Amino acid sequence: MLSDPGYAQTPKPAINYLGIQAPISVQKNTYRLSWSAHPDASLYKQEYLVAGDDFPKYKSMVGIDCMLTESTVDQAVAAKLRELDKLKRTNPIVNYEVIKNPATGEKIIDCLIGNNAANERDTLVERDVFRFKAVKTKSGQRGILLFMISIRKYGSEISPFLTKLKVEKQLLVNEVAELSMPEIQLKN
Repeated sequence: MLSDPGYAQTPKPAINYLGIQAPISVQKNTYRLSWSAHPDASLYKQEYLVAGDDFPKYKSMVGIDCMLTESTVDQAVAAKLRELDKLKRTNPIVNYEVIKNPATGEKIIDCLIGNNAANERDTLVERDVFRFKAVKTKSGQRGILLFMISIRKYGSEISPFLTKLKVEKQLLVNEVAELSMPEIQLKN
């Protein structure tokens, strides 16, 4: 996500810290593990791209994070919303909606962010759909699993994308909400 300070993707081979059986399929696209990080004892991050995409100028990416924490889904969502609200102060393109699933306790943030670059070719709009779920590892540790799909459009692709989004907005949210979340088996 544009607002995520994140970690720089490096050319070293990705490690499957989460033990997820790849590939991951969303919207008829197949995603393969492309980058991973385990920056501290409580955080595991993995990013997946479709064939032909590359960092940093990808068109579609799946991210899966696992944070070992006693925090709740509500607390994790509140932290992401604070991040988006902070970004919104300097970026008028930021817009989001929170969707709650009372039956599971899960929440989804559907957001749109973007940037205005000096030239149209580098201007982008990014739609991110985040799904937050409370999890427990096999060793009994509590945590939050975050599944995210990011779709980017650049330059002249932006206007048709936004027009189509008005009609098809709910399709991706529904698919992410109904996805079977990957089973996590943490590896250090």
